[in-house]
Amino acid sequence: GGEARLALRRACASGWRALAMEPFAVAKKGNLDPLVTGGTVSWDRRRQPYFSMGEGTLQVPMSMHAANRSRLCERLRASKGDIGDNAVIVLQGGSELPIYDTDTQWDFKQESNFQYLFGVKEPDCLGFLRVSDAKAVLLVPVLAEEYQKWVGPIKPPAWFHSAYAVDEVARIDQAKAVLESLGAKELLVLQGDENRDSGLRLPEPEFEGKASFTISKKGSQVLWDTINECRVVKSEDELRVLQYVNDVSSRAHVEVMRVSKGLGGQREHLAEATFKYQSMLRGCFRVGYSCICGSGRRNAILHYGHTAEPNSESVMPGSMRLLDMGAEYHGYTADVTCSFPVSGRFSEPQRAVYGAVWAATVAVEERLKPGVNYKDMHRLAQRTMLEKMKEAGMFRGGVDEMMAAGIMSYFMPHGLGHNLGLDVHDVGGYAPGVFKKDDPTIKENLRLGRELVEGQVLTVEPGFYFVDYLIEQAMAEPTVSAFIDSKRMYELWAAVGGVRIEDDVVVTKTGCRVLTCVPRAIEEIEAVMAGQEWTVSPSCCRSYTAE
Repeated sequence: GGEARLALRRACASGWRALAMEPFAVAKKGNLDPLVTGGTVSWDRRRQPYFSMGEGTLQVPMSMHAANRSRLCERLRASKGDIGDNAVIVLQGGSELPIYDTDTQWDFKQESNFQYLFGVKEPDCLGFLRVSDAKAVLLVPVLAEEYQKWVGPIKPPAWFHSAYAVDEVARIDQAKAVLESLGAKELLVLQGDENRDSGLRLPEPEFEGKASFTISKKGSQVLWDTINECRVVKSEDELRVLQYVNDVSSRAHVEVMRVSKGLGGQREHLAEATFKYQSMLRGCFRVGYSCICGSGRRNAILHYGHTAEPNSESVMPGSMRLLDMGAEYHGYTADVTCSFPVSGRFSEPQRAVYGAVWAATVAVEERLKPGVNYKDMHRLAQRTMLEKMKEAGMFRGGVDEMMAAGIMSYFMPHGLGHNLGLDVHDVGGYAPGVFKKDDPTIKENLRLGRELVEGQVLTVEPGFYFVDYLIEQAMAEPTVSAFIDSKRMYELWAAVGGVRIEDDVVVTKTGCRVLTCVPRAIEEIEAVMAGQEWTVSPSCCRSYTAE
């Protein structure tokens, strides 16, 4: 409201005077308000800050991040003996990276753990968090006066303090003094195990005066495990953000379906352009990962759309599309895949393969609930598709024997799904100390292999693909090829290429709720592509109560 903004201006004015920023003083002499450029942060009538991309977009309260900080510190305090009484967490925010040797930068994205705990959009910050009481101090960079000429006004400490709901704000060159004031005896940094998906580690934070403090290696491992476990379970505020990005992504996917009908000959990347445009209209100016916009046989390329294959081929009339795209908002991303025929009507081969994948999707979602191990759901999806594709004439023999022979690893060479949140392949897919390699019975790259808990958000994404080199391997192996009707396989291969269905799902107390709201059943897809209306809202999302 106006009163809140006026109060902020007054608070900022004191900060500007402290920084002796003359341009603002000149502006005030001309009866102009100070120029403030933090437009994604606003204040409600209670003077509480929130993130928003403007009218009609979701308001995300900064108190969400304060609650995340409290939850993390509470769990760390419960780890008796591993964390000292005077421990302080040190987090380093992301930095803008130059594009090779040029003076332009790669698109900036905040480091996910820093986003989780602070929600800060600016680069080059530090965050200190005292474990004993969750006191949070945000340290901001010292910027040269010339910064204003190129990038805009330098925000004073008062702005950061009000905008991000932290306890204190200081300059980054005051780091040593701030840690001393917090009574820090040991520092905890995110230096535990490597990321389960990338194999990479975060760099250790660097700041002036760091050598005066001791970094606890044992405590840092506990911090790494604990923050990952905290991020597995989403708060109500986080679930609202994830529902929003799913609503935005669903609307964009439906619009792509409509404009794609009958447009054989168009370039694949027009689907990407349409999706991004529709997402930006609703405040989502980023996508959570590179858009995958395959068609025909390219549907079998799991991460098609990368730099070397930039969704650039022509879409053939009558082919299938596989579109994997997710909008991002305040760092949280959706991950949604739709498969549909360009013609608007499924041919018999397309119907057979899509039907098998849809059956697997429903079979899994009907059984999700707390305590279910996702490895079992991965196997259930494989078994369901084997049964349906046997009915379609592609496989022969017993399903148990096909499972034992690992047939589906040739036709679904990826895991059933993964955690979702601030990263598209979010952390916590395996419990602390457990790794994918520990279970040799699952050959695919299953990113989520643990018992599910209430509040966990994950993807359900079974797929069936005709990958050239994998089919060659399958047909060259007698114990595998004996189960395959090659004639029927080639019929399906030519007409389909590959199908994936991907929903974003939250585990509830008694089952699950699907956050994604797009046409899924064959009849729904054909009706929408024929012009039927489709309403996207949380009330339209499917919910399941597991037995």
